[in-house]
Amino acid sequence: MKSERYALYAWFVLGFTVLVILWGAFVRATGSGAGCGNHWPLCNGVVVPRAPQTETLVELSHRLSSGLNLLLVLGLIVWGFRLYGGGNPIRRSLVASGIFILLEALIGAGLVLFGLTAENESRARAISMALHLVNTFLLMAALAYTAWIASGRATPRFRGQGLVGIGWLLALVGVAFIGMSGAIAALGDTLFPASSLTEGIRQGWRQTPTPCCACAYIICSSLWESGFT
Repeated sequence: MKSERYALYAWFVLGFTVLVILWGAFVRATGSGAGCGNHWPLCNGVVVPRAPQTETLVELSHRLSSGLNLLLVLGLIVWGFRLYGGGNPIRRSLVASGIFILLEALIGAGLVLFGLTAENESRARAISMALHLVNTFLLMAALAYTAWIASGRATPRFRGQGLVGIGWLLALVGVAFIGMSGAIAALGDTLFPASSLTEGIRQGWRQTPTPCCACAYIICSSLWESGFT
């Protein structure tokens, strides 16, 4: 069963989710994550802050867009369950979308309530950022799958594909790993900006616990600078 209106709405929700994610990256990059203090869902202890600073406006706008995104996903789920009967694979992706959007909200709330924003340099923040990104990937996958099936496309299958299926699985794991390491690297660049490769290596040497890891860091940095830039 195919509904063009539902498929269009599903693609819209996916696109809006991408915009919310990009705005969240902007919040982190500008250090505006603590714009509402350690308050959630309130902002600095109030519903509507008076005379807000720029950081507060950035963080508040992200919260509002995230809340709207949650409502859009819930609408997608309710509409989908009314439109598609039991046993339809789209129902599983809708359940997954609901779980991941709720986890997204809980992780975001935890970051704020535990002060893992702005200039926080703790290990807990790095771990939570990595988990946050993986959950975001899973949410995007569930929403993309929903839009794909709603558009009348064939259901992707990984079982029984042999080496191709294994290759897809390894690729997905690789994307998750690269995304997690990239999120931590971006956080480090935000907290400890370096104006040059030399300064970055020097910072890495000071922060690296063992000489072997420090050497690996220098070698990888040099290869990246010479071969990929």
